[in-house]
Amino acid sequence: MPALERRGRTSARALRVLVVGGGAVGQVYAYHLQRGGATVSFFVRKKHRAQTEGDLHLYRMTSRRGREHHVWRAHEVLVDPHEAAARGFDQIWLCISTAALERALAEESPLRTLLATTTGATVVSMGPGLHLKALLAPYVPDRTRVDGGITMVSYQAPLVRGEVAIPGVAYWLPGPSPFSGVDARGVVDALRAGGAPAKLHPDTGALMAYGSATLMPTIAALEGAGWKLAGLREADWAKLAARASKEARTIVAAQVSAPPPLATSLYTGVTLELASRFAPRFVPFELEIYLRYHFTKVRDQTERLLARYVEEAEALGLPHDALDTLRARVFGASS
Repeated sequence: MPALERRGRTSARALRVLVVGGGAVGQVYAYHLQRGGATVSFFVRKKHRAQTEGDLHLYRMTSRRGREHHVWRAHEVLVDPHEAAARGFDQIWLCISTAALERALAEESPLRTLLATTTGATVVSMGPGLHLKALLAPYVPDRTRVDGGITMVSYQAPLVRGEVAIPGVAYWLPGPSPFSGVDARGVVDALRAGGAPAKLHPDTGALMAYGSATLMPTIAALEGAGWKLAGLREADWAKLAARASKEARTIVAAQVSAPPPLATSLYTGVTLELASRFAPRFVPFELEIYLRYHFTKVRDQTERLLARYVEEAEALGLPHDALDTLRARVFGASS
């Protein structure tokens, strides 16, 4: 069967994809792209090369204890940006944290060299943050950038003892990843061909910005509560998180033309307290342990995003008292 190409065309030649970052997120997208017929390679730092070469173990979560085991390997693992650029990839997926992307583009780095020397590839940006468009602009034209949103949960397994026999990446796909941009159709089709849910969206950047504005203050509050969901119901953490999230969404609304998702209007201290009680029953993994594990690793990203909200609120003349209070209580920061 013909492999999918960019802009939804078909050809006998397989789609060539380079995934930047071989962590829990990059491995899941890479696997499903390869399963759909693409030739998939990784681009990683030299110290991570050995971790992404050879057999990789993925565990798709099907139930609380169910783990569907898949063993696969990438076509190749590249560390030299000039070598990678010379391959002529059709798509380049940026599957690293926003903080890592910011650092890489702020200095001479292999990733900055790769983006500066690559021409013609669709660059899929999977990081949250409205500022990423401007950050990537010197290297990625608007017409070749696709904005994506991560809707899955993925982590290095085992998260708890006995979860899997062989260490790997466990993941859960509760809904489709959204994508926007000129070449978004080709990206969506490539993922769907590999069994991963994906959809077109008119403005993924705005959608994910609202999601981050709701989630990040909540994560900060959870850290303040000692990473205990029950702790959100104590010391007004849930109410503070809800107020800070509302302020953050007001900031986003002033920056984008899209209205906030209707569901965010239901996000209050009371609903967050209820979610902290019942959400663990409806996910196929240990929610509390996962939240601490994942967001401790990207703590600098959470802190930077809260700081950015405050800076933007001040520039726009918008209220940010709850954001200030949350930052001070969790990170020791103040405006």
